[in-house]
Amino acid sequence: MSPYENLLLVEDFRRVGLISLVREGCEEGVLTLTSKQPFGYTSDCENLRIRNLNLFLRKIGDRNFLFAFFEYAGTDIDSTDVVLCDQPWFAALTPSLEAHPRVSADGHPWMRMELINVVGPTLPAASEGEPVARLGFMSGVRPEKELWYRTLHLTNWPGVIDQIARSHTRYWVTFMIEFGEELFLFTYCEYLGIDKAADDTAMAADPVTQRWWTHTEPCLIPLEPGGGTWTAMHALLDRE
Repeated sequence: MSPYENLLLVEDFRRVGLISLVREGCEEGVLTLTSKQPFGYTSDCENLRIRNLNLFLRKIGDRNFLFAFFEYAGTDIDSTDVVLCDQPWFAALTPSLEAHPRVSADGHPWMRMELINVVGPTLPAASEGEPVARLGFMSGVRPEKELWYRTLHLTNWPGVIDQIARSHTRYWVTFMIEFGEELFLFTYCEYLGIDKAADDTAMAADPVTQRWWTHTEPCLIPLEPGGGTWTAMHALLDRE
C-alpha cells in the first residue's frame, strides 16, 4: 500500500487545505471580518468535526492568496469544503473571494488542494498556556521538477524529521495546487519554541538537512525578488 493509504488507515482525522483568492480591493474587508473574535471558533466547528481552523493571507504579484487549513475528524473529506462554507460565520467571506478557475461558477469560492506531505506531529501537543505559533508558508514549484519533489516527500529522511523536532516545530503539512501552468505549495506548521531565529539557525546548520535541501531547493521557485524559497503568509486568526 502507498504511504498515503497507510496514513489514512492509522489516523482518525484528515488534514484539509483550501485555497481561494481575495478580490482586488477586498483585502481590508477580509482582515476586518477575520479579526472579529471568535471567528470560526463556535460550537458549529465541533458539530462539523472540524478543529484547528487557520486562515493565512499573502499577496504575490497581483494575486491575494487565502489559505485555509483545518483538521477534519471524519471520513467524507470531499464534502468538507461545502459543509464549512455553508456556515454563516465562514460564508461571510464569500463576497470578498474569487474562486480557483476549476471551481464551478455557481459553487462556493474554495478549492480543496492535494495533500502531498505530512511531517509530524513529532512533538507532543502544547500544554495549556504554552504559546504556539501557527504559521503558513507558500512557494512555487518548477513543473519539470514536480515528480522529483513528490518522490522526495514520499521518503522524508528521518534525520530531517529529527531536526524539525529539535527546532521545536510540531507540524509541516504541505498541499499543492496549480494555477494554469504554475504550481504552488502551501504549508501549515506549528512552532512551540521561544527563539525561532535560533532554531532556524540550528536547522540550517544540520548536515542532514543541508543535504536534503540540495535536492529540494532546486525544485522550488522563490515568490518574491531576493526572497527565500518559502514565503511567510500572514495569519488572520489570533487564537492566543
